Amino acid sequence: MSTFIYIIIASIIESLVALTGILFLFIGYKKFKKYLPNLISFSVGTFLAVVFFELIPESVEIIGIDSASMYILAGFLFFFIFSKVLHWYHHHDGDCCDDEQIKSSGYLVLAGDFIHNFIDGIIIALAFMADFNIGIATTAAVLFHEFPQEASDFFVMVHAGFSKGRALFFNFLVSLSTIIGAVLTYFLANKMDGLIGPALAIVAGNFLYISASDLLPELTKDKKTLPLQVALILLGIIVIYLATGLIHE
Repeated sequence: MSTFIYIIIASIIESLVALTGILFLFIGYKKFKKYLPNLISFSVGTFLAVVFFELIPESVEIIGIDSASMYILAGFLFFFIFSKVLHWYHHHDGDCCDDEQIKSSGYLVLAGDFIHNFIDGIIIALAFMADFNIGIATTAAVLFHEFPQEASDFFVMVHAGFSKGRALFFNFLVSLSTIIGAVLTYFLANKMDGLIGPALAIVAGNFLYISASDLLPELTKDKKTLPLQVALILLGIIVIYLATGLIHE
C-alpha cells in the first residue's frame, strides 16, 4: 500500500476514537475516572518512546543535531503558547452553574477539538511521510492520548446540555478534521522540500510538551499509586519499542 493509504487509514482510526463515549454510556463516568490515571501513565510512556526512539533520531539524521534541537525547542514553546490560548476558549469547567455558560462550553469543546484533531492529522501525515515505522508509533501514541480526552469531552458536552446521541454525533463529526489535516499535509508537504526534518523535530517538541505539562502532572496526586504509574510508563515505552522494532523488521 502507498504512504497515502496508510495515512488515510490511520486518520480514520484516530477519528473513530471520538466514538469512545459509547463505552461510557454503559460503564459510567465514575468508573472511567477511576481507571483514567492508569491510561494516562501508559500514554506518557508511549509519547516518550516515540520522541526518543523515533522522532528525534530521524530528525537529527535529516537536518543535524543543531537544527533539530532548535526546532524541538521551538515546537515545545509554540505548543505551550497554543495550549494556553486554546485553554482560554476551550475550558472544561464542570462547576459552572450558569445555564448559558454551560451551553456555550459544549460548543467551545467542539471548536477546540476541531483544531486539536486537525493538528493530529498533520502529525500523523508527517510521521508516515518520514518513515512507516515512525508513522505507526506516532499513530499509537496519538490514539492512547486521544482516548481519555475524547471520552472526557463527551461527558462535558452531555453536561453542557447535549443529548448523548447528539454529543456522540458532533464529537465524531468534528474528529473528521483529522482526515482533513492529514490529506492537506500530504499533498502540500510533497511540494515543499526540506519540510520533513524540521516538522518531525517540532512534533517531538509537541509530544514532550504534552507529556510534561498535560499528562505527568496528573500522576503525582497519590503517592501510593506511584509504583503502578512508573510500571505503566515503562510498559508504554516497552510496547512502542517492541512494536516498532517488529514492524521495522
